[in-house]
Amino acid sequence: MKPEKPELLAPAGSMEAFIAAVENGADAVYLGTRAFSARGYASNFSEKELEEAIDYAHLRGVKVYVTVNTLLKEDEVKSALKLLSCLREMGTDAVIVQDLGLISLAGKYLPDLPLHASTQMTLHNSEGVEFVKKSGIKRAVLARESSLEEIKRIKEITGSELEVFIHGALCISYSGQCLLSSLIGGRSGNRGFCAQPCRKKYRLYCEGKPIKTTGSYLLSPKDLNTTSGLGALIESGIESFKIEGRMKRPEYVAGVVRIYRRLIDRYIENPAGYFVSEEEQETLTQLFNRGFTQGYFFENPRWELMSRENPHNRGIPAGTVTAYDRRSNRIRVKLSQPLRLGDGIMVENAETRPEDKGKIISSMYSGKGPVYSAGAGDTVEIPFDSRAPAGGTVYRTHDKKLMDSLKKESESGSLRSKIPVFITADIASGKPVRLELKDRDSNTVRIESGYMVEKAEKQPTSKDRIEKQLSKLGNTLFEAAELHVTVEGDIFIPVGQLNELRTKAIEQLETLRISRWKRKPFDTAHFESGIKADLEAGKPFRENIPVRPMLSVSVYSLEGLEGALAGGADRIYFGEGLFRRLEASGQKESSEQGYDTVFKEAILKTQKAGKKIYLITPKLVKDSRMRPVEKTFSRVREMRADGVLVSNLGTLNLAKTGRIPFISDSPLNVFNSHTFALLLQEGAQMAVISPELTLEELKSIASYGPAECIVYGRLELMESEHCLTGGLLGNGKGQCNAPCRSGKFALVDEKNYEFPLLMDNECRMHLLNSRSLCMLEFVPEILESGISSLRVETLGMENPEEIRRITRAYRNAIDTYLDTGKHGTENCEKFGKGFTTGHYFRGVQ
Repeated sequence: MKPEKPELLAPAGSMEAFIAAVENGADAVYLGTRAFSARGYASNFSEKELEEAIDYAHLRGVKVYVTVNTLLKEDEVKSALKLLSCLREMGTDAVIVQDLGLISLAGKYLPDLPLHASTQMTLHNSEGVEFVKKSGIKRAVLARESSLEEIKRIKEITGSELEVFIHGALCISYSGQCLLSSLIGGRSGNRGFCAQPCRKKYRLYCEGKPIKTTGSYLLSPKDLNTTSGLGALIESGIESFKIEGRMKRPEYVAGVVRIYRRLIDRYIENPAGYFVSEEEQETLTQLFNRGFTQGYFFENPRWELMSRENPHNRGIPAGTVTAYDRRSNRIRVKLSQPLRLGDGIMVENAETRPEDKGKIISSMYSGKGPVYSAGAGDTVEIPFDSRAPAGGTVYRTHDKKLMDSLKKESESGSLRSKIPVFITADIASGKPVRLELKDRDSNTVRIESGYMVEKAEKQPTSKDRIEKQLSKLGNTLFEAAELHVTVEGDIFIPVGQLNELRTKAIEQLETLRISRWKRKPFDTAHFESGIKADLEAGKPFRENIPVRPMLSVSVYSLEGLEGALAGGADRIYFGEGLFRRLEASGQKESSEQGYDTVFKEAILKTQKAGKKIYLITPKLVKDSRMRPVEKTFSRVREMRADGVLVSNLGTLNLAKTGRIPFISDSPLNVFNSHTFALLLQEGAQMAVISPELTLEELKSIASYGPAECIVYGRLELMESEHCLTGGLLGNGKGQCNAPCRSGKFALVDEKNYEFPLLMDNECRMHLLNSRSLCMLEFVPEILESGISSLRVETLGMENPEEIRRITRAYRNAIDTYLDTGKHGTENCEKFGKGFTTGHYFRGVQ
C-alpha cells in the first residue's frame, strides 16, 4: 500500500517567487501581506497582488495560505480582523496565525475561514496542539525542534493535521520565544522584523576568562535539508512539508521546490527504490547553504547543528587560491568546478569586512587573456579587492547558468502538468451543440452553441473532425483526457463554431475553478460593536483585580525564597530544580524525594509568612517530559501551594483540565486585551504581559483584569534546544559531559556586551540579557497603569542578600506611592550600573 502523499508547501516573498513555486510543482504556497507578516523585510503582497496570486494558484489547483502571524498591538486588532475578512472573501485556503486574541476573534466572527497555528506559537507537545485544536485551529505547524518520534506521538494523540519544515534556515531559539533582536535593537522577531543577531560574532567566556572556540558565529545554525530522511517523514503521516524561504530569490524557490517535488513523487512511486542523486544534492547545495543538517528529526545533532565559521551562504567549493598578486589585486585560482562571468564567489579566510559576503565575477583571465568561462582543472586570475591567502578555498556562491535556467523555465509556463478534462459533446441536426467539460475536481461546465446544427447537403462533418477540433486545447492549462462525441445522422457544422464553443467552455471552466473558492462578504461593521461587546463581557475579570497591587518575586532556591520573603514579597514563584547547579557550589542535583522535601519547606515557609506561592513549570515541555510537570501539579495539591506558573499552551491545558490554579507567564505573549481576555477565560488567575510592550500599551490591557509586568531582572532572550557549552566543550563523540557545571558561562558580542548563559536540567540553553531591567524609579507610573502585580525576576542571581535588597527596594517604592502618593527616594543606581528600562519607553517595530 502506497503511503499518503504529503502536501509540498512552498514560500513566496514576491510575485516572481510565487509563480516559480507554482510552476515547479508546489501543492500550496504560503505568503504574506504587507502588514502583520513574520517576514516584514520580504517584498510581500498588496491586496490586489494577493487576489491575483490566489486566482492564479486556484486556476492551477494550488492552495494559498496567507501569513498573519505576528503579535498584534491593541490598536491593530481590528485592522487584522478586517484583513482576515478580506482574505476570506478572496478565497484564501487558510490563514497562518500566531496571536491568540486574533484566533479567538476569527473563530467567532469568521468561523468558515480555516486557521493554521504558526510555528511562532511554539507548539511542541500534544496538550498544546489539543488546546489550539479546541480553539478552532485546523492545522498546527510544529516547532522545528520536534523529533520524528515526538511528531508521531502528537499525531497519534491529537489526530490533528500537522505541518513541519523540511528545508531551509533554522532559528537557534524556539520560534516565538526569542527577544534577542527585540531587546538589542528594538526589532522584534514576534513582529516580523528580526535583525538576525544570532548570525553575528560572539565570544565564549567562563568565569570571566575567554574560551577558545572553533569559529566565532556561536549562535548560527546550519540549514535544514531532509532529503536523505524524506521517506521516514512521509511514512509518519505528516500532512504538509514546508520549505523555508520567503526572503529568498525566486530562482531558489524554483530549484528547491522542483527537487522536493521530484523526491516526494519518487518515494511515493517506489519507496524501496528511493534515492537522491548527486546532481540533486549539488543543486540544493549550490542554491543556498550554510552547511546542511537534518535538524532534530532523527537525533539531537549537538555540535553538528552549528555553522560557527561562516553564517552566510557558502555555495560549493569551486577551486583553491594558489597566489595573490597585490599589484593587480588578483587571485590565481586552480578550479575544481566551472566558473563563468556573472558567477558569485567567496574566498575562505580572505581579509574582507564582515558585511562583504563575496563578489560577482565581472572579469576573468587565463594565460591567453580575458575569458568568459573556465572549466575544472583550469587556472584563472580573478580581480579581488581583498588579500586572500594561498591554499584558501574558493566557493561558488552564485551559479549564473543555473539561476538563468531556473528563471527562464519558471517563466515559460510549460513546467506544470496540464489539467486533464473530460469532454462530452452531443450533436444532432436542427439542435444546438451541447458541450460538457469536467475536470478532476468535479468542476463542470455545460453550454450550448447559439448555432443550430445543419443537415449535411454534401460532405458531412465527420466525428473525427469534431473530436480533433474539440480536443485542441493548445496554450490553455488543460488537456483532453477523455472525449465522448455523439453525432446523430449526417450533419454539418463549421469548424469556427466548434472552436468558438470550445473556447467559451474553457473560459467558463477557468472562471469556475477560481470563483468556487470565493466566499460571500460579511458586513465588517459588526466587528467593531462585537469586539467592544466582547471586552465589556470581560468585566467580571476586573472584579479579580486586587485592591492593592502585589509584589511577586521569582526565585530558584530556598535561599532566594528566604531573601524575597525577608524583602517583603507578597507572592513567590518557586523554580527549584529547573536549572543546573555549579559543581563549585557544593550542591548536588536533588532526587525526586529530595525535591519533595525542598518544595515542602518552601511552601511551609511562604505560608508561615502569610504569603502566596506558585510553582514554576518549564517554558518547554515535550510529551516525554510531562510526568515531572504532573508531579509538580501533585505537589500543589498535596502540599497546598497556591498554584503554578505556566509558560506554554500545553502546560496551561494540563493545568486547566487538572483544575490546578495557574498564572500564565510572559512566554504566552500577551500583546493585546483579546489575548489577555482569552487566557483569563481559560482559567488563568492572572496573566503576565509581554515585556515587549511600552508603558502606554500596557495601560490598554491592564484595566481588563489581573495583569502582571516584570519590573526587574535579566530578561530571558532565548531558549534553545542546542546546548552551546556542551556542543563546544563536550567530549567530541556527540555526548555531553556537562561542562556547564564547571563555571558561569557568558557570551560576549562585538560591542563587548556580556550575555549570561544558563543551562537547565533538560540540557537546554537559556540566554539572558546583557543588562538587568530596572524600573524602580518608575514604580508610580506602572501602578497608575492599572497593573495588578509587579514582578522581580531573579533568574541568574544567586545571592539571597541581593534578592532581599532588591525586593525591599520595590516593596518600599510600592508602599510609599500607595500610602503617600509620592515617589520613593531609591533608584537603580543603588544596585550598580548598566541597567535598562527595556521596552517600557521605546517599544518595538
